[in-house]
Amino acid sequence: MDNNRLWPDSIFHQTKPWRFRLRSLLLGLLILNSSGCSRPDADELLGDYQQRLDRVLSLTPVDVELAALPPLPAIRDLQQQIAPSRLNLLDLVALRHCNLQQLVAERNNSLGKVMTSSSLLGYELQLLVAMQPCLNHPELSTKLRTDLQQIYTQKQQQLPLVLNNFLTSDPTLRKQLSGQPRLLGQGASKAVAEPLTALKNLNLLKQKILTGQQDGFKALSAEFINQQLGVIYKGNLVADWQFSLRRSNAWLHALDLQLAKVDVASLCRQPAKLEILNTILTQIFTTRVQSYLAELDGLSFQLVPELQQLYLGTALQSSVEVRLAQPALQLRQLLKQHISWYQQLQQQCGTKPPSPDA
Repeated sequence: MDNNRLWPDSIFHQTKPWRFRLRSLLLGLLILNSSGCSRPDADELLGDYQQRLDRVLSLTPVDVELAALPPLPAIRDLQQQIAPSRLNLLDLVALRHCNLQQLVAERNNSLGKVMTSSSLLGYELQLLVAMQPCLNHPELSTKLRTDLQQIYTQKQQQLPLVLNNFLTSDPTLRKQLSGQPRLLGQGASKAVAEPLTALKNLNLLKQKILTGQQDGFKALSAEFINQQLGVIYKGNLVADWQFSLRRSNAWLHALDLQLAKVDVASLCRQPAKLEILNTILTQIFTTRVQSYLAELDGLSFQLVPELQQLYLGTALQSSVEVRLAQPALQLRQLLKQHISWYQQLQQQCGTKPPSPDA
């Protein structure tokens, strides 16, 4: 979303000094955006803007309350049962010829029996990679090769279930969907590159599994998967962005309900208030509040498609829509509605935009 295209097409005054001030403000915004200077806390920013409008319009302050979200489905209700594959002890000894013993032993020791869903997915991927050269190994008996082929086929068929269990139960991923009560600060979009890349990598893993691209499994180890989760966990940007969307939407909705009760016609007869509103629009809303909300929208543009793709076909697909995709769309609609109030005020009070050659 273009930050500089969201402010209203018209303005309150047409004097050349005012136009000069507006241009200076917009230039200052561009400099601020490119310099990376520290900016106020988001909650403080939104609160300051609302208080200014409350004072000039005599609005009654309201508490912003977030609507409760339906809880995420419990992990126990989402887990797919996966039948175990077993070889007897003599078969395991015979597998020394193709280096499967260590991998199988890792799964059956005390740590292997309590593998996380991410580590188990990595193990299953590496097991398929290791089993391939065994299927036709000349030193294995015909019976053992047949047994291995059956297990190999079973593992291939089970892999999407293992993937599903990972996506629906991993605590780091579920935390991003659960959200947390912490607003993103301004400039947070600078931190999106790494978690966005991690989500893209997880989507690539999903694609390879669902399309059976086994040539790519070799690089998809438990270490690789846990590295992506580590990046996502490090900043919890997705969780913060989700809460920021919902908090901003609730705040905008409450403010727009207040503005809808304002007698716009009476404001047209109060030039002093119009002047103050003009200052609030250009110096507070356009250059600060709208810039922050546009930044949230920019994050939505990047993150929503990746999360929708990642959870497509899982039991959490609807949770992504309710918690992320719908709030992202709602923010755009509420922001447009908020801007339309200023436009309505300008039109009703008979102000016009400056001429292009000003």
